[in-house]
Amino acid sequence: MLSTRSITTIALVGVTLIPLSTLASEQPLGLSGSGEAGYNSSTGNTTTTSMLGAIKLNYNQERSEIKSIIEVNYKSEDGTKTQERYLFDLQRNQYYDIERSYYSFIAGQFENSRFENIDLDATLSLGLGKKLYQTDDTTLTGEIGLGYQSTTFTKSAGGDTTNQTIARLKVDFNHKINAQLTFSQDLLVLAGSDRTKIETNTGLKAKVADSMNVKLGYKYRHNDNPAANTKKTDTQTTLTLIYDF
Repeated sequence: MLSTRSITTIALVGVTLIPLSTLASEQPLGLSGSGEAGYNSSTGNTTTTSMLGAIKLNYNQERSEIKSIIEVNYKSEDGTKTQERYLFDLQRNQYYDIERSYYSFIAGQFENSRFENIDLDATLSLGLGKKLYQTDDTTLTGEIGLGYQSTTFTKSAGGDTTNQTIARLKVDFNHKINAQLTFSQDLLVLAGSDRTKIETNTGLKAKVADSMNVKLGYKYRHNDNPAANTKKTDTQTTLTLIYDF
C-alpha cells in the first residue's frame, strides 16, 4: 500500500525524469502565470466573509511544459468557519510534435478540505493527451490516463485511509469570443471502484487592461461516496480579479 509520502515522492521523481526535447515550439519559453483573487463581505442579520485565491504558474520549454495551481478557498458566517479548502495541482506535459498535438503527461493533485472531512486526498496519474480541435480562437483538448488515489479522512470522520486505482478523464475547452471576452469550460473525472469524483469549471473572462482581467466563474464538484455526514455535491459562483504575468 502506498503512503501519501510515497505518492508525493513518485510524483516529484516522475516530473524530473520525463526527458526534454530539442525541437522548437511556437509558444514563448520561460515562466509565466497569473494570480487570481476574490473577496466578499456582508453584514446585517448574518455576517459573512468569503475569500478565494489562486496562483497558476507555467514553465514552458521547447517540447515540454510544467503547469501548477495553488488554490485557497475560505468562508465564514458569524465568525464561524463554514469552508476551508486547499488545493495543489502539478502536471508535466511532454510534446511529440511541433504543433503540440500529442503529448504524454504525469500529474499529481493534493487536496485538504476540512468541511468535507478530508485531511488529504492525494492522486498521482499518467496518460496521454491530444488537441482534438484548434483554430485561432478555439481550442479543445482531451486527456485520458490511469492513476492511484489515497484519501485520508479527518479524525472526526474516523481517520481512515482508503486507496484505489482510478481512471482519469480531462477535457479543456477555450473560446475567444472577441478581443475582450474569453469563455472556458473544463471537466475532470477521477473514477474508481470506491468513489468517483467529478469537477467542472465554467468561466467568462473579460479583459480590463493589458494584464488585468475580471472573471465570472461557476464550479461544480461531485463525490459519489463522500465522508459520513457530508454532502455529495458542492457548487460555487465566483467573481474574481486576475493579474497575468
